Amino acid sequence: MAPMSRSRRLSLCVIASTAASVIVTPAAGAVPSIGGVAFTEIARPGTAMATYRRIPSPEHAIREANRLRPAVKFAEFANEPVFSHGIPGVVVFDYDGDDDLDFYVTNGPGRANSLYQNQLAQTGRLEFVDMAPWTGVSLTSQDSNGACAGDIDNNGHTDLYVLGRNENNRLLLNRGNGTFADVTGAAGDASGGTYSHASCSMGDVNGDSLLDIAVANTWDMKNALPIFAVPYQYNQPNQLLRNVDGLRFTDVSAAAGIAQVDVRDVPPGATAPFNDLSWALSLVDYDQDGDLDLMTASDQAAYRITKHGGHDRGFVRLWRNDGDGYFDEVTFDAGLGEPGMWMGLSYGDFNHDGNLDVFATNGGDYLTVPLPQMPRQLGDASSRWFLQRPDHTFADPRRSSLHLPAQNGADPDLGTLNATPWGWGTSAIDYDNDGSTDLLYHGALDGMGMVTAENPGALLRNRGPQVGAGAFYPSFDYDDVLTRAGTDHRRRTVIGVATGDLDRNGWVDVVSVAQSLKVGRLVPINDVVPFDFDSPFDANAAILRIFQPTAADPTTWAPTGSTTTEGDLSVEVNNGGNGNRSATVRAVGSVGLAPGARVNRDGIGAIVRFTPTDGPTAMRPVLGGSSFASQDAFEATFGLGRVNAGVVEVLWPGGVRNRLYNVRAGERVVFPEIPCGFDTRDMTAAQYRACVDNAVNALVAAGRITAENATRFANSARRAFNESR
Repeated sequence: MAPMSRSRRLSLCVIASTAASVIVTPAAGAVPSIGGVAFTEIARPGTAMATYRRIPSPEHAIREANRLRPAVKFAEFANEPVFSHGIPGVVVFDYDGDDDLDFYVTNGPGRANSLYQNQLAQTGRLEFVDMAPWTGVSLTSQDSNGACAGDIDNNGHTDLYVLGRNENNRLLLNRGNGTFADVTGAAGDASGGTYSHASCSMGDVNGDSLLDIAVANTWDMKNALPIFAVPYQYNQPNQLLRNVDGLRFTDVSAAAGIAQVDVRDVPPGATAPFNDLSWALSLVDYDQDGDLDLMTASDQAAYRITKHGGHDRGFVRLWRNDGDGYFDEVTFDAGLGEPGMWMGLSYGDFNHDGNLDVFATNGGDYLTVPLPQMPRQLGDASSRWFLQRPDHTFADPRRSSLHLPAQNGADPDLGTLNATPWGWGTSAIDYDNDGSTDLLYHGALDGMGMVTAENPGALLRNRGPQVGAGAFYPSFDYDDVLTRAGTDHRRRTVIGVATGDLDRNGWVDVVSVAQSLKVGRLVPINDVVPFDFDSPFDANAAILRIFQPTAADPTTWAPTGSTTTEGDLSVEVNNGGNGNRSATVRAVGSVGLAPGARVNRDGIGAIVRFTPTDGPTAMRPVLGGSSFASQDAFEATFGLGRVNAGVVEVLWPGGVRNRLYNVRAGERVVFPEIPCGFDTRDMTAAQYRACVDNAVNALVAAGRITAENATRFANSARRAFNESR
């Protein structure tokens, strides 16, 4: 069956999700847990996904040479490359316009990146075919790191941007016929130079309707000196590449104010310019003022924080947009100046107060146990949520600068979790469709002789709105349902994580990619150094000992025979099972299609709210890259619990608000930008009605919505206008 054309697909503005859903039978052992749902691993032997293996970077040979020596000293570990297995990322998006979600996974030099086409539209079955060799996205010669996606030229087709390790990035233009063209050479500064680029995010930062690209950079990663010895000297600046005309980009990092970071306490001998070890970043409208701000996750790494006699350098940093694409760093004023090994970012309203919160992954509390040379207190390196207040400052439940954060923090038990494992990629999802935003993250460390194995898939179930004096802070349960899906994630060093409803059944699925797999005995940390954090993750805490101290000289380390090999791919499909309902919303911009429209065609930068009948509001920003080296699907799946309907509201870049009433459970809504805000005070009622009518009529003429749905959107717009008065 030929794929549905994009114009035809978008004309079906509201359709029932059951019309194109597919049932995935849970595998044996895929048992539901506290969320009442079950996941099934589908990247099984015999599928195209099972053949994915992340080839290491060329520098990995240095690590292997150390492992084959009879003994090594610390200085030899320090000269090893970092991330020598690479930084594989995942982008979930609909590349071929057939209304089901595909995904792209990066790889290393000499091995092709993969573009997995979803076969729902073609066969009606949830299967994937790697189309990279036929679509122009293999990039076999590139040592690819992360990637992000967005429609850079507003022609209705989502393009790809793929990052390189110590080499140029690649801009791949979607031709609209299922293939891509590498247009990097003609795209000005789009290559980004030869930095070691980790993550990227697209968004329109200056309101010209064109998607710009922000890039998080680290250092060349050829040795580990910046990790533990030198705070700033080798670090590379982050970049902002401004979209000039839809196909050409110019580097405006310095002019836009993001080329350096604010350093409050300069360590001896350090000189400007100062740059971070930035692993992840997002262009996101954190304060909901209609323009995109910039947030980065930067790494303290193995460098002592100030309270332990070192220097604070790793922060979740925030730059506020002035509305014209120029940024002021407000990290410390916003309450985010707490040191950590920050690595991944995801967003949602975790406490249902109407403000957008951020979750940041961190090195975790279990790394403190086997590394006595790095003093840390429980809570110093916890992955955690920063909760936004109405004044746009953030509350940290467990500030790492405090003495004993797990005792003296504002929410010392961290929402009942007490301790958290290592994290890289993350996504904020409602995995059990109960209406509250949950958290998922994966991760492990594989480098400098240390391999951790404490994260089995940290799926944190939000308990929902709290009551009482501590109601501001959310509480979470660890749901071990991913351990029952058929994949042992502790054996995987997972880097990239992205989510989306792959089978269109109204439940969010998870794609993750590992840089390496662990081979050898996993040693419980409790066998090395006894501990008890009273956390649900205590029992999982383990390490893979590739080296261990020799009896004759504890400063000399000998190989154990354990090792790590090429990483793999996991695709876990959410089968549901608890009776809850959902609705899916895909916000799409209308620039060039409706008079006055100004939002890019992928709707990146919008913030979508969903309020179930008599329930709390959930919130999801449309991001062009987040997590770590990865990107979730543009569409948002909102849980309704047991109710049958709710209200959708979209805040578009530029500040226009639209609303749609009576969105029913099971619907998949394509929500187009209508450039007439229901809360406007600049129009009379007659002018507002004319604005709405002109917009929806233009969208009908452009094939974006049907006449029937035009009436539905117009009626909702008028009702919202009246109710806002």
